[in-house]
Amino acid sequence: MNPCTQALLDGIIDYAGLFPPAGLPMEEAWKRFLQHRSSDDGWMLARFVCPAVRLEELEALFAETDDSQVPVSVAVLGRGGDTLDDFLESIDQDAAAVQGFSVRQQVRAVADVFEVKLSETGGAAVAVEKAWRRLNEVGPASLLPFFEVSLLGEWRPRLPAAAAAVRDTARAAARTHRVGLKIRCGGVDAASIPESMAVAAAIATCRAVEVPLKATQGLHHPFRHHDTTLDAEVHGFLNLFAASVLAYARDLPVTQLTEIVAEMDPTAFVFSADGIGWRDFRASAEEVGAARSKILTSFGSCSFSEPRDDLSNMNLLG
Repeated sequence: MNPCTQALLDGIIDYAGLFPPAGLPMEEAWKRFLQHRSSDDGWMLARFVCPAVRLEELEALFAETDDSQVPVSVAVLGRGGDTLDDFLESIDQDAAAVQGFSVRQQVRAVADVFEVKLSETGGAAVAVEKAWRRLNEVGPASLLPFFEVSLLGEWRPRLPAAAAAVRDTARAAARTHRVGLKIRCGGVDAASIPESMAVAAAIATCRAVEVPLKATQGLHHPFRHHDTTLDAEVHGFLNLFAASVLAYARDLPVTQLTEIVAEMDPTAFVFSADGIGWRDFRASAEEVGAARSKILTSFGSCSFSEPRDDLSNMNLLG
């Protein structure tokens, strides 16, 4: 496999089999995660996604897990809250759950990502700063929190406010700890799919304020296409990663990033040993690796087989 493809796809998927549309029971989701992780393409898999309220349920399965399959990385989902008080109360409960999990599972698992949805009613600056402090007080030093901002409805004032809150919190920490932004790219119906410009704006904003980004939901296939079940156009994960790499390497404006996110012609993209590209724009293999760490870090998917099989059919996996 060429180094550019390796840099693009290494640890690109966080496995979220517990969540719709898969919605697997904990034992089955954990079993599939371990199977995928030990497969030839398991290097594309980064973390097991688990709600904070179900960490003890996950731990019960560790006793039956072979030592050769640990340690594992876990992305913990917080409960969130509609008001600031509810949000921070949930953060305290989630932080305690993460701390207990980390202490008990020092050898077998590490909770290195925490994800929580911000309220759509505003107050992002206070919510992010206070949540980060509470998580930092009790959580493991490696914990990277991602704060989810909704790209639905009136997203234009909401996105920069959330990104600025994340940036300012990271700066206050003197960058000894990273803080990131999270976006949701789909759901169970067409109304849950954000417009291409909103997704492109999130990528451009994270590039501008220098904070990492994580995407989730609705990204089962590489390229944007029409989904017959939803009767709507859905986002493709390679569209997002190509846009992120080119945003990093060429500092493209939102208008061009929107075209990349919305592109439905797979032949418009280039994936080679020298780099990746879209139409007339190219990025080197070195820029691909840097963009993966500095902008779009990974995406959550309830399926590993679907994205892997599509990539295999594209001959990207060697």
